Amino acid sequence: MRTYKTAFVSFFSIIPNTSGATSMTNNRFRHWPFKKRLFQLSQIKRKNTKKICSIFLRKETPLNKIIKLPEIIFKIYNYLKNSKNRIIIIEGSSWIFYTFVVLFAFKILLPKTKIIYISHNVESEIRKKFSNKLIYLLTRVLEKIVFNYSNLSTVVSKQDKNKIKKFYNLNPIIFPNAISINFKPIKNKIKYDYIIYCGSYLYKPNKDAIDYLNDNIMPKLLKENPDIKLLLTGGGLTKDYPWIINKGIVSKNYLYNLIYHSKLMCVPLNFGSGTRIKIIESLSIGTVVLSTKKGIEGIMLKNTKPPFVEKNRKNFPKIISNIIKNNKSIKVKSLKDKIYYKNLYSMKNITESFVKKYLN
Repeated sequence: MRTYKTAFVSFFSIIPNTSGATSMTNNRFRHWPFKKRLFQLSQIKRKNTKKICSIFLRKETPLNKIIKLPEIIFKIYNYLKNSKNRIIIIEGSSWIFYTFVVLFAFKILLPKTKIIYISHNVESEIRKKFSNKLIYLLTRVLEKIVFNYSNLSTVVSKQDKNKIKKFYNLNPIIFPNAISINFKPIKNKIKYDYIIYCGSYLYKPNKDAIDYLNDNIMPKLLKENPDIKLLLTGGGLTKDYPWIINKGIVSKNYLYNLIYHSKLMCVPLNFGSGTRIKIIESLSIGTVVLSTKKGIEGIMLKNTKPPFVEKNRKNFPKIISNIIKNNKSIKVKSLKDKIYYKNLYSMKNITESFVKKYLN
């Protein structure tokens, strides 16, 4: 097999591991078989190492990121310039404009470099709903260019692949979201029974889901389950409710334990793109999941219940009450199925398959 020197590029902080996107990129970077270095924009000052180069942002704004693009391009160039076989992997969980700039800089600076664009979602779909029309139209144009001019471009699911085909008449590769879990349960120190939602309130699809939980699900659920709590991770929510346990951003192992000891993971997402890594992780540690069809979109489910998939969010309180009532028997089924999901979404296996197929 040909060997490559690889630069991973991220326009948000991958290390430390604080979200689904960071977890996925972290795992991909860890299991990538060639010599590699991660280049990231980060609000956390850290000493650079042989494997990680962090470019400090005083504040995470689009303008500050644009200002830092020449610096990240310069550092990547110096890392790769003397290598014969070069790869740049651009992780796409940020505005497509940054990817566009880096892509075309290296088409000029190091034209023989193989550039792989790893999309985390169909960004234009999200911008259409949550950004102004100008940003949406610009994103749509740039997204088509990036998918078209990358040497390899990937999506996380068959659903996203079909959307890219429909929008741009292009045929990307499926590189599924994947996990690498080494988890051992520890004793639960939270004295309340709780359901859990994981995701930053600053990301608009999560905001909609968390608002729906607080405004519509929890008030109804508490009528039948007066002691139940809603545990949130991911940060961003400043409002307080009597039923919330707000943990903010937590370490990965602690997060897995919070998910494992929950009555269920509740995902009332009404909008979004890509696949939810937290659902894959939850299924892989044996946690009960209740989700909308949109929330669980793109995940290859075993033909059993759980997970529970419900189109109408209005039915969630009744379903949650039933799951809480029968939690022990339902949990047993989840634990039996966890090996299926852990093997199916193994980052090690998926990365090895991708490299063997496309980089020989």
